[in-house]
Parts: sequence; C-alpha cells; structure tokens
Amino acid sequence: MNKWNVAAKVAGTITAGMVLYNAHDVGKKHSEEAVKEKSAARLTKLYMRSRRMEDLSETTSRLKDWYFKSNADWNLPDKINAVKGYFSGAFEQMASDIVPAALATGALLSKKLAKVFSIGLLLYGIKYLICDVIDIGRPNHLKGE
Repeated sequence: MNKWNVAAKVAGTITAGMVLYNAHDVGKKHSEEAVKEKSAARLTKLYMRSRRMEDLSETTSRLKDWYFKSNADWNLPDKINAVKGYFSGAFEQMASDIVPAALATGALLSKKLAKVFSIGLLLYGIKYLICDVIDIGRPNHLKGE
C-alpha cells in the first residue's frame, strides 16, 4: 500500500468515526427529548382523566388515583419512545452528514479512487471549517439593514 492509500484510509476512518459519534450523540439527545415530551403528554391526559369526577364517591376517587399512579409508574412507553427517539435523531444526523459519510466510505473501501475521496474529504473539511466553524460566507440574518 502506498502513502496515499494509507492517508486515505486514516482520513476515512477518522471521518467515519466522527460521523458515527455525532449520530450517536444526537440520537441520545433526541431520545431524552422524546421521552420527556411523550411522557408529559401521556401523563397530562391520564391526570386530567383522574381528576374528572361524575360523582362525589370516595371509592371512585381512590380508584382513579390508583389508576393514575400505576400508569405514571409504568415505564414501557418511555422505553419505546426512547428507542424511537434515538433512531430518529441518529438517522436525522446521518442524513445531515451524508457528504462526509459518503466520502469517508469511498476513502475506506475504494482501492483506485481512495486518493480522490481523500482529497474530497480535505476539501469538505476546509469548507466546513470556513463556513460552519469560522462562520464566513453565510448570510447574517441578525444584522440590521
């Protein structure tokens, strides 16, 4: 293997690792957010039902309290929402990072075009640094005209 292929494989590995790390991190954040949002909506509905009374019966009141508490402690919907939120966030981030992911895949898997993909990664990295990190070349919507 020549030096270009080794450099391309290293660049591809680093980029793929960064893309996967970002996807995992965003997935975790979406998971936590989804659990909070869905749990709040579910518990609000349950609480409102538990407070609505057709009569003044103490038995009905206690049964409604028991029903609310048992549903509030039930965490299966939260686990399902966490998994759905994780995959939703991770795939959303992967879609957002499709260009570096494709370039990294090409640099890792291609034998003949590894040099081209690694140059593409370098150019994308420069563009990312200038546009997204330094924030040059983007319209400033906060600036008054």
